Amino acid sequence: MFDQVPLYTLFSVPQRNGLTKPKHLRGEGVKMLNMGELFAERRIQELPMDRVPCSERELETNRLEKGDLLFARQSLTLEGAGQSSIFLGDQEDVVFESHLIRCRLDKSRVDPLYYFYFFESKFGKQRIGNIVEQVAAAGIRGSDLIKLPVFLPSLSNQKAIAHILGTLDDKIELNQKMNQTLEEIAKTIFKSWFVDFDPVRAKAEGRPTGLPPEISDLFPDELVDSEIGEIPKGWEVGVLSDVADITMGQSPPGDTYNDDGVGLPFYQGSTDFGFRFPSLRKYCSEPKRLADADDVLLSVRAPVGDLNRATDDCCIGRGLASVRAKNSLQSWVFYRCKFLYQQLETFNSEGTVFGSINGKDLQGLPTILAPELLCKAFEEIGKPIDDAVRNRTLEIEVLTDLRDTLLPKLISGELRIPDAEKFLEEAGI
Repeated sequence: MFDQVPLYTLFSVPQRNGLTKPKHLRGEGVKMLNMGELFAERRIQELPMDRVPCSERELETNRLEKGDLLFARQSLTLEGAGQSSIFLGDQEDVVFESHLIRCRLDKSRVDPLYYFYFFESKFGKQRIGNIVEQVAAAGIRGSDLIKLPVFLPSLSNQKAIAHILGTLDDKIELNQKMNQTLEEIAKTIFKSWFVDFDPVRAKAEGRPTGLPPEISDLFPDELVDSEIGEIPKGWEVGVLSDVADITMGQSPPGDTYNDDGVGLPFYQGSTDFGFRFPSLRKYCSEPKRLADADDVLLSVRAPVGDLNRATDDCCIGRGLASVRAKNSLQSWVFYRCKFLYQQLETFNSEGTVFGSINGKDLQGLPTILAPELLCKAFEEIGKPIDDAVRNRTLEIEVLTDLRDTLLPKLISGELRIPDAEKFLEEAGI
């Protein structure tokens, strides 16, 4: 392993806690990084944030710089205490709140990104765990944090390790952003056609729909009243079970769960969900209720209405239901479920501590029954988008596994980069 030194010996300035700004002062001024952003993002850059008024002195002493490490002083959970992130920059000035500790390292001697990954590794997490105090909430003290021993490889090794891990994270984040953009495109089209009925309204007003003629001709030119409000003439109102087969989950015996790949992937509820396709790798050797690959997975216990798609054939626990299109129009059904959120939300607020929806109520959710030719026209748009999201999600899994495998080995020096300086030169760093 690499040599070790106390963290504070690497600082360019002493560690600092951030600003205290009451909520009634927030709204205008300088962007302020809060606990929410730290827990939501490992690598922080160009995020929307609260704004607060700051004096020149406050701005000078609490401004974040690229490469600053940030740690959560407190958390409601033991795992969250000492949670770390790295600030990668913003086009505006950004300050940070008092529940965070800022550590600014001397960039002439060390690479902050290497130390971000150090605290992401089992070594860093172990050492943070040693200084966590549990009272009403779990927390750490800056005076303890700065004494933690950290590895000290050569600067060229730090930069090379940070480059390898950072490149993997860059690709993961790029894939996530591309997935989100693609899904937003499909969601916008679905909303225009099947929720807002924009082409119908355009025809009724004598305006062009902006769609190819073969699709535009599938829309009527009039809206009529129905029990759920205005709908296009000729369309009908039905229930979810008219368009999809629904299977309610059932949890198998606890001793059939495993992490060894025996049986089928097992998903229990919305907490299992990653981006669009689950990435949890828990398995069940004796599944009770099954979902097919590509089925919509809908959470039926609090929070009711979270959605995902099944990557593979899988086992679903009691927190989930699978929704499978009767006419193979699975993308149409996925986005249809996305726009049932208002109806599903009522089951989160019916006076119970934990919201839930049963199979009968789920099957009976009112929905518009659009002409099949029009649904197929949307499917021709939605399915390629879904396929692209699936492929990128699978790539994210591979990249994440690779990063998590390399992380402790590179950080500790168990896996060495033979000639770090040559590596950096070839990488253009």
